[in-house]
Amino acid sequence: MNAITIPSFGRADFSSFSALDQVKEAARRFGLLMLEPSSVLKGGLRGHAPAGIAESLREAAVAAAASLSTPLRQRIGELAALRENWDGEGAKPVKPHVLADVVETLRRLSQQKVFHEPFLAPTFDGFVQMEWHDEKRWLDVEATEKGLSAVVTMIGSQGERHYYTAD
Repeated sequence: MNAITIPSFGRADFSSFSALDQVKEAARRFGLLMLEPSSVLKGGLRGHAPAGIAESLREAAVAAAASLSTPLRQRIGELAALRENWDGEGAKPVKPHVLADVVETLRRLSQQKVFHEPFLAPTFDGFVQMEWHDEKRWLDVEATEKGLSAVVTMIGSQGERHYYTAD
């Protein structure tokens, strides 16, 4: 997904997103990602990362969030602190490279003229969902193994719901 236009949300261009260079490079060097340098949010862990490396990657992503608002920085810290079984039902902690991608995405979006901060939610499988909601529209963007997955829900003039998806 390079660029999508979502009615009332405007155009979002994901083609220029680059990962946090140091975090991504360290992850690639240690074989944690199956990413080519130009792709974002594709791939995952190829095994288990040594705990120290994964922790260092999380810390780097949290540090990179310094330019974000206080609430977003706090939420990134909370996501980074999640451990195995954080929901009591076997949920995985947020993958370090996913956290880095979320931080980079938010940093780039926050540089736009109009930026509404999303709600950030961890998923049970180690990813993060970014959610923007208002009265008549919802935009949910989730990192998946295959990349970004977006779902838009809009309420029509007659109260009907319209759904749009993009991968």
